[in-house]
Amino acid sequence: MSIVAVLSSGLRKGQNLRIIIVVTIFFFLASVSQYQGPFEFSIDADGQVQSVHSEAGEHEIHYTHHIASYQSDDIRPWTKGDTQALTTPEGRQVVEFLVAPPLLKSSYSKPGEDLQHSKLEQELADVAFLHLTKRLRVFKELWRSLQPYYDQLEDEDQQNQFYIHTPPEIAPAIELFQKMERNLFPWILKNYATSFDLYREMSMPSITADNPRKVRNTRNQGIVMCVGDKHSVYARTTVKVLREVLGSKLPIEIYYTGEQDLSKENREWFENIEGVTTVDITTLLDQEMLQISGPILKPFAMLASRFQEVILMDSDAYFLQDPAILFEDGGYKEVGTVFFYDRTRPNKVAGVNKRAWLYSYLPSVSNHPSKTRWYRSKGDQDQDSGVVVLDKKRHFLGLLAICKMNDVLERNQPTYRATWGEKESFWIAMEMVQERYSFIRFGGGVIGDLGDAVPYRKDGDSFGTDSGEPPSSVRMDRVCGNQLHFNYKAQPLWWNSGLTREKGTKDSPYLKYTAWIHDEYGVWDIEHSCLVPKLHGALMEVEWNQRQTAFEMLRLDQAVAQELNQPEVKRIMTIPRLVKTEGVKGGKGNNQAV
Repeated sequence: MSIVAVLSSGLRKGQNLRIIIVVTIFFFLASVSQYQGPFEFSIDADGQVQSVHSEAGEHEIHYTHHIASYQSDDIRPWTKGDTQALTTPEGRQVVEFLVAPPLLKSSYSKPGEDLQHSKLEQELADVAFLHLTKRLRVFKELWRSLQPYYDQLEDEDQQNQFYIHTPPEIAPAIELFQKMERNLFPWILKNYATSFDLYREMSMPSITADNPRKVRNTRNQGIVMCVGDKHSVYARTTVKVLREVLGSKLPIEIYYTGEQDLSKENREWFENIEGVTTVDITTLLDQEMLQISGPILKPFAMLASRFQEVILMDSDAYFLQDPAILFEDGGYKEVGTVFFYDRTRPNKVAGVNKRAWLYSYLPSVSNHPSKTRWYRSKGDQDQDSGVVVLDKKRHFLGLLAICKMNDVLERNQPTYRATWGEKESFWIAMEMVQERYSFIRFGGGVIGDLGDAVPYRKDGDSFGTDSGEPPSSVRMDRVCGNQLHFNYKAQPLWWNSGLTREKGTKDSPYLKYTAWIHDEYGVWDIEHSCLVPKLHGALMEVEWNQRQTAFEMLRLDQAVAQELNQPEVKRIMTIPRLVKTEGVKGGKGNNQAV
């Protein structure tokens, strides 16, 4: 009897044996694999092995990334026969369905109203989402079938004739396309005759004197940030870090929603930095229709950007190296995206069966959703949208779908009823139009201080005790600080939520950046942004050169606070002493696991 058979016979005796089986199979496969050498591995909550070769290269992306893949026959391309069928009675019925007004209503039932009525509204919204998926998938294939015709017109500088003088053999398809575009994306048509015009603009990297938004950039790559006055103080530091600490040469576009969102003073400050441009998105897309603000702006800013290859960054996201390295990521080269997992957070969206909701509007899905904590109801936030990398040339239609999920009717009913804000819309919209996407496989962790070097709040407003010493109840086997994210080698790459112990809390001091830990190897104390290790060796010490980089960020942040003449900020911003330690709790230096 084989080892696996013996283990299987005792599986019912304990859940732990399931893990033994998985590990046994894993090591057997590793022994016959073409990849030789040591492996690091962890086991997901559902028992799936996550393995990464210790010397993994970019070609080994299935060890380092989660890549969404689909059945090749899930979506059928648009054909000439489809165009001809549009003129038949059956085809006209299909057209009526594809261009029908949305089923979604402009408002929810209010709290206290009839629950049965509210339930019916939710069911109607889910049906509307199913219809939306079907329409988006048809629009995608129709768009692709008409692209050669648009390109031909562009070569002849006649692209403005796209809807005017159309060849008879494709006229029914163009008529349907125009109606669907007006139905799905009317807010594009404020400045563009068609979505092809927007796509064409993104593909032009040249600089012109009358359009300063076009930046000389041979690969047409850049960083997009969404900034209002409230978060401009963080964005100032982030931009200075990119230029002065990391040496990034990538052009930066900063988007805002009208003059009331980002002041003239702030706009001028950013514009004075080389390669930085501020853009009012309300001049490009129809804000009256979209009503976008805050994080909702993110996908629309990516869409409106001149860059073909975009790194979307939060204003409080800080990298340990030039973020341009993400364009060289193996998953990005394979499928054109880099997504990052968020930390594991408890469910906050109550009363929603996420798996059932997903299948209610997706006729087919990739291999990825079943891997997510969101799908398995183990957390509400699977993706972190603090950094999103996307090649718009490969994913223009996917990006349109992301924006559609965050359109005013869609976000107010199906999207934000079942998800926590805009975060999950990036990968779910890719599922709606079935475009491949890639996650770096590691969950979000924590980088900061060992123990809580900052005492827990003694009240809801400030940190510390009267003596300034940590209370005796503080556990020193935890890491507390900022939300950390990793590169494909599971090493720290960037974090968000600022540079202090708790962004936005009075008297919250700078972190010392001494330790970090993976989400998979710890138990979360979400309230205090801490991870307590559950495995020996889970605590890791921050590399000495990375600490030096972090402390350069602190110095720039302090300079920004002084420039803004914020005494209440300067008072708390005492930069901690940078000391090269001998390791924490038994470590042997800044490159040693604890």
